[in-house]
This record gives sequence, C-alpha cells and structure tokens, in this order.
Amino acid sequence: MPQSKLNIESYVNALADAVLAQTQPAVERESASLESVLKGLAVELWSDAAGKLFIVADEDDAACLGQPRGSVYTAAEMRRVVQIGDPAIVVEIREWKRTFNARVRT
Repeated sequence: MPQSKLNIESYVNALADAVLAQTQPAVERESASLESVLKGLAVELWSDAAGKLFIVADEDDAACLGQPRGSVYTAAEMRRVVQIGDPAIVVEIREWKRTFNARVRT
C-alpha cells in the first residue's frame, strides 16, 4: 500500500483509538466502528498533495459540516478509497470528487 494511504489510515485509526480510550470501556472499544467514533465530529486533514479534506461519520454529518461535498469524505468513502493500490487512481478520484462536488460510491 502506498505510504500516503498508510499515513491517512494510520492517523484515522490512531485518532479513533485515542477517542475511544477516553470515552468507552475496553470491552466496547474492540467493536466500535469508525462511524460511531466520528459521529457528530469531523477530522480535518491537510497535505501538500491533496489539500484540505474532512472525514466524517456519515452523510448526515457531511451535510451538517457546511463544507463542499467534494472535500468531505464519509467513513464509508474513506474505506473505499484506502483500498485502492494505485496512487494515480486515488488522485484522479480526489480530483473528480472535488470538481463535481461528488460522493464516492460502489
């Protein structure tokens, strides 16, 4: 997996672990989804290559954020994009998403 995808995935996982450690007992931590951890919150990421993007739990949180949908990724969208092995395709998806203010779907 390309380094940039690993960095974003590792960052999101570390953030989720930190939030869970503060808010939930250890038994619940193992089964918590990214959606449940992020619900009502937004993570803002910045990179020189991708610019600014936000990660939220779901479509409801995306709508509440007040940012262009092309720069907001739901947890489900992030799962789809992180699985792509070719960095050039990831960049192309990001550009299309921003250009058309779109959502990533199966």
